[in-house]
Amino acid sequence: MSETGLRVVRGIEVTLHSGGSGEPLVYLHSASGEAASWIAPLEALAARFHVYAPVHPGFPGSRGIERIDHIQDLALHYVDLLNDLELERAHLVGSSLGGWIAAEVASLWPERVATLTLVDSAGLWLDEAPPEEIFGVKGDVLAERLFHDQSNPVAQMLRASVNARPEDLPEEFLVGFFQSTEATARVAWNPYLHNPALAARLDRVTSPALVVWGENDRLIPLAYAKRFRDLLTHAAGGARLVTLPRCGHLPVLEQPEALVREIYAFVEQHPISRR
Repeated sequence: MSETGLRVVRGIEVTLHSGGSGEPLVYLHSASGEAASWIAPLEALAARFHVYAPVHPGFPGSRGIERIDHIQDLALHYVDLLNDLELERAHLVGSSLGGWIAAEVASLWPERVATLTLVDSAGLWLDEAPPEEIFGVKGDVLAERLFHDQSNPVAQMLRASVNARPEDLPEEFLVGFFQSTEATARVAWNPYLHNPALAARLDRVTSPALVVWGENDRLIPLAYAKRFRDLLTHAAGGARLVTLPRCGHLPVLEQPEALVREIYAFVEQHPISRR
């Protein structure tokens, strides 16, 4: 069972999904806005943890985008949410944009993070392997960059949008797509998909860290997974890197069972109760 409600966090009204019991695990969603609803991977995680899945400001179901101008504004927002939920520490799991936010929180407030799981995370820049573009590209191109399996329902919807008339597409899809794109652009347009200050701060992360990456990610290539792992030099026990075969940029949508298994195994090795 899960609950969904509106929560006001320092004046920002956000949708918060929650469910399960056990140690607190906060899931921060990607720019695709997959946590706009209580999806199956969240239900699976809730079998072992008390899962909180907030919707970022400006994404469908949440407000407050006018208060967000930089990725650190989102990081601070989530520290405020932890305070509002009275969570001294929590396991953080973030996908893509959400991984970037989680990395910012863990580097600036390391004492609030019990474990850090980064899934195909944005936030860094490599001149030799720049991320592909997500803004202003057609749906079929975006589908190719996000998914290994083009038969995935989300990939099919993106591809179908290329030749469809707006009135033929579900209103929920159109509204959600444009809201999510606008909210992402507020923090990821320039500089593109990264914070130049983040790389130098990742050695401040002291919690155990797991980096999970789709082996076939065409948006943010595997080189970034290795860079995150190498920069998390002070993570307890060193950062571990796991790659998921036959998977693109969004394991939560393309290989959810494999992703949940990796999160189970990692987080349960580092319970808050032992600290």
